[in-house]
Amino acid sequence: MSETSDGSGTSDGSVLIHEEYARIIGSLTALRDEVQMARVLHTPDEPPMRAPQIQLLDHFTIHRPDLFRMKLRVNPDIFDDILDQISDHPVFYNQSNNPQLPVAVQLAIFLNRAGHYGNAASNQDICQWAGISIGSVTNCTNRVMTALLEQHDTFINFPALDSDDAARARRYVQSKSCLEWRNGILAVDGSLFNLFQKPGHYGESFYTRKSQYSLNCQAVILPHNLAIVDYSIGHTGSAHDAFAFQSTRVFQQHEALLGDNHWIWADSAYPLETWCIPPFKKPPNGALTAEQKVFNTALSKVHLFFIFQFLDVHLIY
Repeated sequence: MSETSDGSGTSDGSVLIHEEYARIIGSLTALRDEVQMARVLHTPDEPPMRAPQIQLLDHFTIHRPDLFRMKLRVNPDIFDDILDQISDHPVFYNQSNNPQLPVAVQLAIFLNRAGHYGNAASNQDICQWAGISIGSVTNCTNRVMTALLEQHDTFINFPALDSDDAARARRYVQSKSCLEWRNGILAVDGSLFNLFQKPGHYGESFYTRKSQYSLNCQAVILPHNLAIVDYSIGHTGSAHDAFAFQSTRVFQQHEALLGDNHWIWADSAYPLETWCIPPFKKPPNGALTAEQKVFNTALSKVHLFFIFQFLDVHLIY
């Protein structure tokens, strides 16, 4: 073993190893700094090509409304109605030198994102579809949500019993059932809104019988126009409909809202009250009478007819 000039006994080989180690550490540090500054592992030779598809909505509106609904989850005429309601909101106007996107484009971006989940609703996927930046996707979403939330009380309101809506509902129910049932002017049912993944807190309580992590939504509707007049959302997917229904306004204030002569149609998951009419339940170790079966058949035609129409219009599209 060769010695250094000072006689310390350090070999030339050890010096070379330390120098090589220091060189590698320096290279890794430089690479780390470059990655942190660039935020990418590999810089492309040329910027990625943008080929947005949002402009196809104009074509879909006229020729393929089914594809329009697939992208935005509403019919073209409903899109126009929403646009008319929010276009004048001040959130869409500012004094910046960089003008905002047209309100119609911002609404389309929001509806596309709200109507999908998982990777299809990510900022990256939406920005590629719309041909805008990721930050613009977030800004458009926030602006449209602000404008829509301020319209809440305009669209969600309970009709007075002497209103035109209540009168039309009574006529409609009578046409689908009989004179004695005309005061059943509302229908209620629960629906599940699936979550992208298991929530971090109390996740198992969101797990439903349909093997999904979901939120429970209760919707109370008018039969003649399927308008939502009351709702409750936020309970976990495992919550029973009868329990979640207790959070609605109509449950808590039914005396003031329905009076003594009006009621809600419901399915067997809901409680039997003078103002809430579900079908007869089969007794334990027993059977329904013939009259009860006839009643259940007639009620199911009324309730399911309303609910299926509602699901087709509001939830599927």
